[in-house]
Amino acid sequence: MDFSYLLSKKNKIRKKIESIDRKFDSGKYWIPQNFENPSDCVFAGGDGSFNKLNYIDYCLYSIGAVSYINKVGEKIEKSISYWDTDIILPYKYVPDRLRLYMMNMELKTALWNFMNKDIDYYLFDGSIYSLLIQTHTYGTVIENNKNSSESSIVDYYNEYCNEIKDRIFENIGENRLIPTNDLNYKSNEERILFEQLEYIVLLTELLQNYDKKIIGVSKTSKMNLYFKEANIPDIAIFSKIKGTGYSKPLDLSDKKIKDINKNIYYTINHIKHFGYDIGKLYYQFVRLDGSSGMLNITSFSKLNNDFFSNLNEISVGGYPYILKKSHETVKIGDKDMELCAKLLGIYCKTDRDIIL
Repeated sequence: MDFSYLLSKKNKIRKKIESIDRKFDSGKYWIPQNFENPSDCVFAGGDGSFNKLNYIDYCLYSIGAVSYINKVGEKIEKSISYWDTDIILPYKYVPDRLRLYMMNMELKTALWNFMNKDIDYYLFDGSIYSLLIQTHTYGTVIENNKNSSESSIVDYYNEYCNEIKDRIFENIGENRLIPTNDLNYKSNEERILFEQLEYIVLLTELLQNYDKKIIGVSKTSKMNLYFKEANIPDIAIFSKIKGTGYSKPLDLSDKKIKDINKNIYYTINHIKHFGYDIGKLYYQFVRLDGSSGMLNITSFSKLNNDFFSNLNEISVGGYPYILKKSHETVKIGDKDMELCAKLLGIYCKTDRDIIL
């Protein structure tokens, strides 16, 4: 990088930053609270991670998911965790497929907790809306042909949904959060389609049975629905508010959202193809600690002061400790992957190393 050029633009960039309009009336949406009404609520939550080493003819990967349980007023305890290391074939669309595999493992972790633990809420690290987006991202299935891939996935869902669901529950019953990849595939494209299909089966199963107990918690958000005339996300405007409290929720399933963001409306309604109709999906912000940042919360039921008081009780620095602990535990670093390769007796150079 030419740093002399960068310095020449310093003043121009600074002026652009200072010119950002942050003066919106966020107070009309904000409910100040001290969160002093906790009860005996039980939370579970988890996170996933993956990493990989790319070789010339295959990719070595490791994927994990970890979850914890925390009853208000008691210590955190470890719930189920699961890890998998293997090579990915066919050697196509690797990052997207590994991310999907990780998300499948996270959904299975949530299902296992609901089936085996007495919990009131399960916290996902991220927004529920982002989970819904994955139901219609078919780019890795049939390239450049959205209509074809969409009809294919719906047809396959109708034909194989029950079979895949049976395999999922069989594995979860044995505490195995592995993919259901032992079906007979006619092609590599079909194998990839079934990876997508497993995700949809998992998500619809969770939503049909536990939607009111699922909460998405995110430190970031790019949406601007409260302040649609702004050129910056809602979270940037709410972050200017001092003290603790939460925003009045907006319903992402409201038809009015279509006028603001057609993509959101499409995503919310797309899951109807797979037998689940989203009645309400709420989007809001909360600050649990006066010295911490704002959190984006998504949920299928309206959350009030009682819920946030409980969430505050299991949080450290304004963030749920079970999610922080899950993230720290599940992280798979580059050195972890190097050790995996050595333990497996893989000493060949990666594709990056070969050209150096």
